[in-house]
Amino acid sequence: MRRVVYWPATERLVYLDAKATPEFWDARWRAEGRPLPLSPGDPVLRVTPRYLPRGSRVLEGGCGRANKVKAMADAGYRAVGIDFAEQSVSQAKIDYPGLDIRLGDVRSLDIPDGSFDGYWSIGVIEHFWKGYGEILTEAARILRPRGFLFLTAPWFSPYRQRKSRAGGYPQMDFDSEPELFYQFALSGDEIRTQLAAHGFELLLWRGLASEISMKEDMTAYKGQVDWLLGTRGSIVKRVLRRIITAGLNPYCGHSFLAVARRA
Repeated sequence: MRRVVYWPATERLVYLDAKATPEFWDARWRAEGRPLPLSPGDPVLRVTPRYLPRGSRVLEGGCGRANKVKAMADAGYRAVGIDFAEQSVSQAKIDYPGLDIRLGDVRSLDIPDGSFDGYWSIGVIEHFWKGYGEILTEAARILRPRGFLFLTAPWFSPYRQRKSRAGGYPQMDFDSEPELFYQFALSGDEIRTQLAAHGFELLLWRGLASEISMKEDMTAYKGQVDWLLGTRGSIVKRVLRRIITAGLNPYCGHSFLAVARRA
């Protein structure tokens, strides 16, 4: 069973569940089956064209089953995907013949310097206990000057920070990586500092998926949250849900989207 604890020394939430190894991801994605095509509202399809024209070369580091790589290719980008889960890479090549999907490690990419115009990292950096500096270093290296990094990860949002300091999560300190470490939730201040240290200028910061945080974190309002997010309901309820979740994204988004430009 997943546990979420607050680690005060690092100002992070720590999610304890299962170690995110290549074998873990192979098993998870195998169980989920072939992913559905992206919806037109997916950030990959909405955000990429705001910064890069069609025909740009874009890498997704940690691409999993590669449905986002496929969507970018279909949208006119020269898209490449890399992942360290060998079986998942093999299956992606079967699912999407002709798509450029490679086995590799985002901490050490076998890619020449300055080869890409854009780099998507979607829910990857939070899974590395020892940090994500190597990932950002490699992203900066393989991007051309003034290339774009699109980065998402779980967010230690203002709501989660407030809940942590009010005792809403159990507190723990760690001397070493726990056996069941799954991921961190990372603060905006930390991400901004790390991006600047690796030569990136932050252009956009946005909270996403507040509905997940509402379900996981707002346990005192479970009845109201279950009603709001339930599938049954009128058009008015669906409009209300959209308005509320969009309004809460800047305060209690489950994850963040950062767009940064390499110097």
